[in-house]
Amino acid sequence: MNTPICNFLEKYTNENKLRLHMPGHKGEFSHDITEIDGADSLYESDKSGGIIGMSETLAAGVFGAKKTCYSCEGSTLGIQAGLAMLKAQGCKTIAASRYSHRALASAAALLHMNIKWLYPNEYLSANVTYDAAAVRGVDAIFIPNIDYYGGTWKFVNPKIPTLIDNAHGAYLKFVDKRKFGTEYLHPLELGFPLMSAESAHKTLPVLTGGGYLHFSEGVDFSRAKEMMSLFGTTSPSYLILESLDRFNSMIADNVQMVNNACEAVAELKARLESSGIPLVKSDPLRITINARECGQSGTEYAQGLRANGVECEMADENYVVLLFSAVTTLEDCERAEMAILFSPMGSPLPPVKFPIIKPTANMPMWEAMFQPRRVVAPEQARGEVCASFCATCPPGVPLVMPGEIFDHNVIDALKIYGVKQVSVIAR
Repeated sequence: MNTPICNFLEKYTNENKLRLHMPGHKGEFSHDITEIDGADSLYESDKSGGIIGMSETLAAGVFGAKKTCYSCEGSTLGIQAGLAMLKAQGCKTIAASRYSHRALASAAALLHMNIKWLYPNEYLSANVTYDAAAVRGVDAIFIPNIDYYGGTWKFVNPKIPTLIDNAHGAYLKFVDKRKFGTEYLHPLELGFPLMSAESAHKTLPVLTGGGYLHFSEGVDFSRAKEMMSLFGTTSPSYLILESLDRFNSMIADNVQMVNNACEAVAELKARLESSGIPLVKSDPLRITINARECGQSGTEYAQGLRANGVECEMADENYVVLLFSAVTTLEDCERAEMAILFSPMGSPLPPVKFPIIKPTANMPMWEAMFQPRRVVAPEQARGEVCASFCATCPPGVPLVMPGEIFDHNVIDALKIYGVKQVSVIAR
């Protein structure tokens, strides 16, 4: 498959020109350039007919999208642009899982959009009901496709404008559903109009920051580039764009790449379970270990893995999350297996129950987040109004939003979550 961005960067490097343009390293990183003649411009690629637009068209074909826009700021920029497009179409209120990434809440606040929160039964779970009653009175819906533990939602057509956060699931488009099941689908396989914001860099061989905003058939994408430019950097990385461009060719040349990785992880899961390692059901490129069943907290278990040469994606009081990718090999899985099997097993510990808290809003997020603030311990915040997102990363999911009140239920829950300080509006 043609790789127009890669080809241009290689040609320009070989010409050995004196680089009297940005960036300031002047060619030390030879493929890192700016919007020079012939290099195209990310937010003008719809009308330029240049190399970025050509590559985006190839990516749309690879994913089966009506339109694909590249992002150099991950799925965050896709979420921001998607919400801005909904705003431009008249959307005032969206429905969303309470355990959506903070990128949703911050973008909605900046756009002065209201959010109707939908609550799952478990902390961080993506399994939220999006039936007619849940979305009554809203103009659009925001759906996380895969949560940090590897769970997903029950696929339904909300029949209203839909933006899906598929940050962890870009690879799902290439998974053989006959082999690995249909519980995990790529949004473009759902069969109804939607936008899908996804981070290529999480599960595909793409540099950090590489992402997509996909549009299915039936969605107006005419203002996509305009809305991306509202939030995106005016100096997008050509190294990231090059890696996105290269992936188009990689998957075209080796269509089984993702399935080979999924098969290696599936075999690893089977071996671990047969060895007594307690796993949580998760998507094909993730392993979530119930550490407390092994007699440790998740953070303690992660320390043991680290000592054995394995760094995990996330750990909390209950679980350890291992995130694999489209280029995972059998050797990678064997190495992970040895680290896990060398981890000591103890008597099971009771799980830490993270409560579902439903704070009351005192003022809109967009007002609260720009107020003067002070930082206090949670127990000193009773009756105060939250001034900034109370979130850790990973998972990047806010527990309390700007404008919400710290009541006794919220404060008690924050102690369980291990929160040491919060921001409140200064009086």
